[in-house]
Amino acid sequence: MSCSVVEEIERSVDILKKGKNLLYPTDTVWGLGCDAFNLQAIKRICEIKNRNLYKSMIVLVESMDRLHQLVGEIPHLTKKIILDNFLKKEKPITIVYENTKKIASNFFRKDNTLAVRLTHDPFCICLIQNLDSPIISTSANLSGFVTPKSFSEINPFILNKTDYVVNYRREEKGTYRYRSSSIIKIESDQVKILRY
Repeated sequence: MSCSVVEEIERSVDILKKGKNLLYPTDTVWGLGCDAFNLQAIKRICEIKNRNLYKSMIVLVESMDRLHQLVGEIPHLTKKIILDNFLKKEKPITIVYENTKKIASNFFRKDNTLAVRLTHDPFCICLIQNLDSPIISTSANLSGFVTPKSFSEINPFILNKTDYVVNYRREEKGTYRYRSSSIIKIESDQVKILRY
């Protein structure tokens, strides 16, 4: 990574450590994010998006070790799906886990589930490693509105309300291969597709 990208990661980590939120590029689309353990920062993102606090958000991790810290033992089938997806660089997969560690991002979820994605994106990987914590990833749109395909399509309201907007990959014009990740849940060795 170039020096400017490294500096951008340092700035972003500093923002997240202060309990603030940021707008950043991911392996799918631009996302609003914060430290997944910071409840106040998550509430702020919900306010910005005009989103129901009880609606779950995806959490990004950068390694199997961090995933294990969040969800406990990872079943063999789940591990195989994650690693196959990662090696083949296919459409990112978010997996819904049950009975996970109680963290801020699922604080209000009565069913104690947590949607987690092992990110493919180098910027996100460095961000999580340097923060040493998983981060929230929710699309940069107002609730109920279309997800922007590129930075230039993000609603000015979102831009103005976000604490920090990452200065990286802004010039890309709808070049994301995927506008969202697939979401699956694995129950008794059966894969249930929640979103394709």
